[in-house]
Amino acid sequence: MIYVFDRGPLIDLFRHYYRRRFPSLWERFDSMVADERITSTRDVFNELEGQGDILAKWCKDNRAVFPPPEIQELIFVSEIFRTSHFLLKM
Repeated sequence: MIYVFDRGPLIDLFRHYYRRRFPSLWERFDSMVADERITSTRDVFNELEGQGDILAKWCKDNRAVFPPPEIQELIFVSEIFRTSHFLLKM
């Protein structure tokens, strides 16, 4: 099973679940990262990298968690935005 993380859960994990206090949680999380069972998006990386905290450093050290979108994803998203109710109204 693969878990896709948005920025909110990563922020909560790094800001409230300290490694020294929750070692088994972090052992499992680190293991899942190493096994490529944790993933996210390039946009999440961009949102988190500039914060200058431990999470931003972790993001930079674990860049593989945030791969660029594959062509199939880009095609799918472009199809979504062809639907009129998904277009932004200005």
